[in-house]
Amino acid sequence: MNAALPVFSVATPTRNSLDKLKRCVGSVRGQSDVALEHLVQDARSTDGTADWLRAQAAQHADLHPVSEADGGMYDAINRAWSRAGGRYLSWLNSDEQYLPGTLTQVQACFEAHPEVDVVSGDFLVTDAHGRAVALRREIPLCRFYVANTHLNTMTCTLFYRRELWDRGLLKLDSRYRYAADKDLVLRLLAAGARFHHLPVVLSTFGIDGTNLSTHTGMAQEAESIRLAFGAFRWRPLRALALAARRAERLLRGCYRRVDLQYRYAIDESPRYAVFTARQLGTRYSLSDVEGGSEPAAVVTAHGNPERNV
Repeated sequence: MNAALPVFSVATPTRNSLDKLKRCVGSVRGQSDVALEHLVQDARSTDGTADWLRAQAAQHADLHPVSEADGGMYDAINRAWSRAGGRYLSWLNSDEQYLPGTLTQVQACFEAHPEVDVVSGDFLVTDAHGRAVALRREIPLCRFYVANTHLNTMTCTLFYRRELWDRGLLKLDSRYRYAADKDLVLRLLAAGARFHHLPVVLSTFGIDGTNLSTHTGMAQEAESIRLAFGAFRWRPLRALALAARRAERLLRGCYRRVDLQYRYAIDESPRYAVFTARQLGTRYSLSDVEGGSEPAAVVTAHGNPERNV
């Protein structure tokens, strides 16, 4: 990191996920063209995470870990952001990654659009080995769609100006256990925050069946948030809202299958595995990542891992 204040402050909450965390840290460390700080908030893991983080922090000035008890993932993110010094804040869970060049593109987007408060982008859904099972290209976030359907992005693609934190708008409601991100986006939209969608694949979202988004408590929390923000109570009207969102995605080409190549960090160095995905679509299910069905796309790896330079 440069001696100047960081441009980005990336928060990562973690607990007992050291193998995933190493890859996550590597993907952030690989953003070599941007001054950043990586604020890892460890909830007193028992798998060696704290010792590993201390050793890494001694070697890398941009890694700032804290190991302490917290009130859950959203409280951990708030704790990390409270230490942030960057112009732009984000969070990246330990099973997620930024693709190479992500932060450079996001910084350029913010600088080109000084009126924008939040940038969002597209993402790959990957299995535990980094193999893509889906490409999620989204449309700009809209309060009507988010309230009546679901949050049509992942937090690994969201980046915020620090002024939102300074104004008290960015703090996550830690009373929620599963859907505070949906509540946050709806609060920001209600407060007039200006969102901009960057139609670029920025991140990977890992899924293995243990994600909070798959928990049974998610549906109940999401429903209470929908109602709090004025969602239709009559389900057929919500179905129409979902149909409208899908139609807009169709018109924007979000469902078109594509071929793409991407680099996936396999350690903290970082070294990268290079994958090519052919005819990658947008739909996926847990069976796709658990080996229970034929894959929706062909994903191949290339040669030996590449080291970032």
